[in-house]
Amino acid sequence: MLKRQLGASILVTCLILTTVPAALGGHNTRTITVSGDGSGNFICDGKDDQIQINKALEYAANNPGTTVHLKGQFTYYISDTLQIGSDTVLEGDSGVKIKLAPGLSVWGGRSSNIADEKAMIMVKDSSATNIIIKNLIIDGSQADYYSNIRLGTSCYNMATLIGCNGLTIHDVTFKNGCNDAVLINKCSNVRIDKVTVNKCGHDGVSAYDVTGIKVTNSRFVNRTNSSCRFYQVTNGVFANNECTTSSGGYAGLELEGTVSNTEVYGNNFHDLAGPAIAHVHTNEINVKIHDNST
Repeated sequence: MLKRQLGASILVTCLILTTVPAALGGHNTRTITVSGDGSGNFICDGKDDQIQINKALEYAANNPGTTVHLKGQFTYYISDTLQIGSDTVLEGDSGVKIKLAPGLSVWGGRSSNIADEKAMIMVKDSSATNIIIKNLIIDGSQADYYSNIRLGTSCYNMATLIGCNGLTIHDVTFKNGCNDAVLINKCSNVRIDKVTVNKCGHDGVSAYDVTGIKVTNSRFVNRTNSSCRFYQVTNGVFANNECTTSSGGYAGLELEGTVSNTEVYGNNFHDLAGPAIAHVHTNEINVKIHDNST
C-alpha cells in the first residue's frame, strides 16, 4: 500500500526522477515522455514548460542513451533555457512546437560573447557528446512578442551549442527568431540535415571554430545576414541546400577567416539580397566550390 501511495504522489508532482526513477520503468527505460495532454511521464500546461522538459533532460543526462519525447500536437512555452546533456535525443511528434514565452527580460545583447548568448536550447554545462535534436518546430516569437527587438543583436538565440563532440540536428524548423537560429562554437562532428530556417534574425547556421560539419538538404529563407556562415571551419560540407530570401539579408554561404578542407556543391542559391557565396577576409585552403546553381 505504501508503494502504491508513493507512486501516486510522484505522478501528482510531475515524477521527479531523481527521487523515484522506477516510476519511469527503472534503468531499462530509454524513452521518457513529456506531454500537454495529461499523459506521459511529465505533464506540461503551456506555461513555464521548461521546468518539466528540463527535469526530463536531467534524467536523460544521468542515464546515457535516453530519448526525451515531446508529445503533440502541442505548443510548449518556455521562459528559460532547455539544457541538453550528453548521449541524449530530444525529439517531438509531428507538429510539436517549442515557443519562446512572452514578457521575458532580454536575453543577451550586442556586447555578449558567444558563451553568454543565452538561447532556447543550450548544451548543459557547455560541453557534451552525442546529442541529437530532431522533429521539432522552434519558434523564437519575434513577430509575436518581441517585434521591438532589433534583429541581429545577439538577443534570444534559438540554439547556442558550445563544446559538443557529435551533434546531429535534423528535421527541425527554426522560425520567427530574433538572432541566430543555430550558433555552433568549439564543436566537432556536426551534422545538420533537412533543416528549415525561416526568417531568423541573424545567420541560419553560424559555425565558428568548428571541425567537421556537414550542412545538407536544408532550406534557408533569409531575413538578415546569411543562410550559413563558416568562420574558422575545418572539414566542412555545404551541399544540396536551397538558399533564398523573404525580403533582405545577405549571402547564401558566408566564408570567413581560415576555412580549410571544405566542399560546397549542389546548392540552389536564388533571389538573394547578397552574393550566393561571400568570401569575407578569408584564408581558404583546399576549398572546392562546384556544381551550384544561381
